[in-house]
Amino acid sequence: MNPDPVAKLARFTPAPADPAELLFAAGRASARTHWLWKVAVAALVASNASLSALLALRSTSEPASPNPVPIVAPAPEPSPVPSAPPSSAPVDDPWSYRALRGSDLERAPRPEAFTAPAPREPLTVLSGRRGEID
Repeated sequence: MNPDPVAKLARFTPAPADPAELLFAAGRASARTHWLWKVAVAALVASNASLSALLALRSTSEPASPNPVPIVAPAPEPSPVPSAPPSSAPVDDPWSYRALRGSDLERAPRPEAFTAPAPREPLTVLSGRRGEID
């Protein structure tokens, strides 16, 4: 006699699955690294370690030269005084580039303080329509 397959399925109760384990397994399966990346990272680590060892173990003293040769510099030739190029700002202007470049910033002239009166009422989105903003 053949047992009833529907009755067999009716008795089947699966074990409950842990959602955290399922998500963890799915994440690990989706983010597998290729073997080439692992080899590249290992090569970079090895090259960094070898270069840092070379830098740490190199000698810091310079070898002494047997016969030091004195270097003779030629005498500077007097150069003609260049004429001042025309500038758009007057020379007396304390805010010109030339005046600021040649001066100490601590002794630079201070800008004038802004003393405009405050508006009578606060500006709003519609202030421009009322003619309050010039």
